[in-house]
Amino acid sequence: MTVTKRKGSSLMLRRYLVAIGGWVLLMSIAGVTAPASSYADEPLPAAAASYPTGKVTSVYETTFQIDGRTVGLAPEAVLVDRHGDPLQPAALRVDIDVKYHIQKGTTDKIDWMLLVLPE
Repeated sequence: MTVTKRKGSSLMLRRYLVAIGGWVLLMSIAGVTAPASSYADEPLPAAAASYPTGKVTSVYETTFQIDGRTVGLAPEAVLVDRHGDPLQPAALRVDIDVKYHIQKGTTDKIDWMLLVLPE
């Protein structure tokens, strides 16, 4: 009877250790793959200091003008306010100061824009 108990308790101990090891592994993987921050946590990309600035001078149905230059938004465009909070394209209006980035490979599609809204 003692031999059976040792085998049974040894098996239970092994199962317990495997369960604990699995839990620790799962938690460490979850900690590694969890995102540290989202894009909205970073209101300005690192290179934003060199991005052009201007003022929205006209707004049309699918395009708008910044200092007289006609541009549009790329489908995946990100618009943020000065705090880094996301904005909808409907927030665009005449006389708003902006800082923007032209999408690589295009000359008139904006993929990121900071709108300096009046407070």
